[in-house]
Amino acid sequence: MDSSLSSYGENLTGASETFSLAFLLQCGIGYTRQRSYVEGAAFFALAREQLSADQMQAAEVLDAFLQSHSNYWQAQQSLHEASKWFAEADIEQQTRIQAIEKLLLDLSEETDQAMQSHLKPNPPQLSKNQLQQPRVPLRLLSSDQKDSKFAANGPTTSENLSKAGDILPDLYITCFGRFEVRRFDQPIVLCHSRCGQVVLRYLIAQEEYCASIDKLMDIMWPQDTPEKARHKLQVAVSALRHSLNGDYRCNKGDGYIICKDGLYRFNSTVTVRTDVDKFLSLWQAGRQASGSESAILFERACNMCSGPFLVEDTYADWSFTRREQLKQIYFTMCRTLAGYYLELRQYEDALKWASAVLREDRCDETAHRQLIRIYTSQGRRSEALQQYSRCERILSQELGVQPMPETTKLLQSILNSNGLPLPE
Repeated sequence: MDSSLSSYGENLTGASETFSLAFLLQCGIGYTRQRSYVEGAAFFALAREQLSADQMQAAEVLDAFLQSHSNYWQAQQSLHEASKWFAEADIEQQTRIQAIEKLLLDLSEETDQAMQSHLKPNPPQLSKNQLQQPRVPLRLLSSDQKDSKFAANGPTTSENLSKAGDILPDLYITCFGRFEVRRFDQPIVLCHSRCGQVVLRYLIAQEEYCASIDKLMDIMWPQDTPEKARHKLQVAVSALRHSLNGDYRCNKGDGYIICKDGLYRFNSTVTVRTDVDKFLSLWQAGRQASGSESAILFERACNMCSGPFLVEDTYADWSFTRREQLKQIYFTMCRTLAGYYLELRQYEDALKWASAVLREDRCDETAHRQLIRIYTSQGRRSEALQQYSRCERILSQELGVQPMPETTKLLQSILNSNGLPLPE
C-alpha cells in the first residue's frame, strides 16, 4: 500500500474480512467522487487484497488507479510546496520593491533640499512694524488670510502644499480587533467625543461609507427631538473631522468627512482602505482559485482576523449583521482549510483550523465532526470519542439539542470499527 494511505489504512484494519468486494469498491468510488482521494484509494487497496488469482483483469484496473494515485499525491505535494515558495518569493520581491521606492523617495528629498539650499534667497530686511507684528498660528487664519500669507512667503515646499489642502493623504482603517485609523502608517489620535468615534465606525460599517443624517440621529439619539439630535450630531462630526484633518488645511465642513445631500460620507478625493476590504478580496480570490493556491489565500485572509469586527460596538444593533456576515465567511474558510489539510494528512494544520472555529463558536457541530475525523485519521480513537462526548455535552447545555444524525453516524462508525462514513 502507498505510504500516503498507511495512516488511513490502519483505521480500516480488518475491513477486508468484514465487507464484500462490491462494498469496498462502492466506498472507494464514493470517496473519490467527493475528491477525498486518500480515503478512496485506501478502500481500493483493500479491495485489491481480496482479489483472487483468476481476477487479474480487475487487479490490473485497481493497480493502475493506485499507481496513478501515487503519482497524483506526489504531484500535489510538489505543487503545494511550490505554491508556498512562490507566495513567499512574491512577498519578498514586493518588500524589496518598497525598499527601492523608499530609496528613491529619500534621494528625491535630498535633491530637493540641496536645490532649495542653493537657490534660497537672502532673507528680506523687515521693517520695525513688521518686527513688532505678532505671529498668528496658521490654523487660526481665515482661508483668504492663509492664501495671502502663503503668497507673501513665496514658493512653498511639498509639505506645505499637502497641508494647504491640495491633497489629503490616504487612510488605512483596522476594524478587526481594536479599531484604529492610520495615516502614513502612524495611528491618528481620534477625538475625545465618543459619539464622534461612533459616527466614524458606523460610516466604515456601511457599503458605500456613507449614512444619512436622519439615520445617524435615529441610531444615536432616538429619544431626543430632531433639533436637539441634529445639533448633537453636528458637534460630534465637527470633533471627528477636526481630529482626522489634523494640521491639514481644509475649509469649514470640508476634509476627510463631508456632508452633501443629507448624507455624511468620506471625501471622494481620499482613498480609504480597510482590513475588511482586504479580507473580502482574499476570500473572493480564494473561491476562484483551487488547491494549494486557494488554501494560501484563505490562510492570509483568516490570519487578518485578530478579533471580532468592531468589538467596540459589540452590543450595537447596527453592527450585528455585518459582524455575523464576516464571521460566517471566516468559519467557511477555516472549515475548508481543515478539510484540505485533512485530505493531505497534514493533521496539525487541519486541527488548527477546525479548532479556530470552535474558539469562536463552541456549538459549531461541523467543526466538532472535523475534529473527530482528524483524531480518527490519526489513530487517536479515544480522543475522537472524547470529542464526540464534548460536542454532545455543549449542544445539550447551550442549545438544549442532541447531535445531528451525521454526528451520531460518525460515532457509530468509530464504535463499530468500520472506518469513517462518506464525507458530507
